[in-house]
Amino acid sequence: MSESILDSKGRVLIPKELRIKARLTTGSKLKLSLEDGNTLKITKSMPPKRFIEELEGAIKKGSSVKREDPLKLKEIWT
Repeated sequence: MSESILDSKGRVLIPKELRIKARLTTGSKLKLSLEDGNTLKITKSMPPKRFIEELEGAIKKGSSVKREDPLKLKEIWT
């Protein structure tokens, strides 16, 4: 686990080793949420096009799983 300090402008530095592991680069979009009142969760955002590409082929033709709009799935996913 790494530690960081919140500066006077509310910025937090994500340590380099974590940025590399999470494949974060300058301009990466992140989502922040508060869980259980004291846990800050940072999640890398995924553009809809990439989300669709990553899910493509996950459900095979003829499967009993109902076909759904990928963007609706992204809403559910996030």
